[in-house]
Amino acid sequence: AAQPQAGAPMGWKLFGSKSSSSVVASSLLLQQYRDSADPQLLTQLFRRYADALYHFLLRQSDAELAQDLSQQCWLNLMQYASGYQGQSSVKTWLFAIGRNLLIDEFRRQQRWQQVDETESLPDLQPSVLAILQRCEAQERLDSAIALLPYVQREALMLQLEEFSLEQISEITGSVVETVKTRLRYARQNLKTLLETVDDIG
Repeated sequence: AAQPQAGAPMGWKLFGSKSSSSVVASSLLLQQYRDSADPQLLTQLFRRYADALYHFLLRQSDAELAQDLSQQCWLNLMQYASGYQGQSSVKTWLFAIGRNLLIDEFRRQQRWQQVDETESLPDLQPSVLAILQRCEAQERLDSAIALLPYVQREALMLQLEEFSLEQISEITGSVVETVKTRLRYARQNLKTLLETVDDIG
């Protein structure tokens, strides 16, 4: 296996740096790995998804925990590859593994609290995602996202990873309507946070 590379963003580059993706579908790569245990197949999957998975976990925790859980996630994939039957995309399946590991760790640390999301919300003004795209100060945006409640931040980060509502529902184990509610809360709160920063500035 390749040695970790200096300066790599996730700090755990067992399979090497990110490269151009192959035309081979990820689901086929995983199925081939399941049947052959060929490390080169796993390398290709790692290069496609490792950074995105790490940064998703980092948004919910800290660098040390994100690194540990990311490593555990790939070890779980290696151990339980036989359980993948193509029922969802590889990325969705992988993020669900990572998310479950994170929640288990939060529960172990007694840091996990579910929230009541039955309250209805008013319709929002123009898309907050446009605000995200126009935001010049990435540090300000990162700080605002970090202030969101966990489930709202999680849903927003998954949507920014281009998961569909159905895929976010699958990853989080929540119904689609709950995902929609979390995203509405997240956008509304993020809009308020960014406007507050603008007013102070």
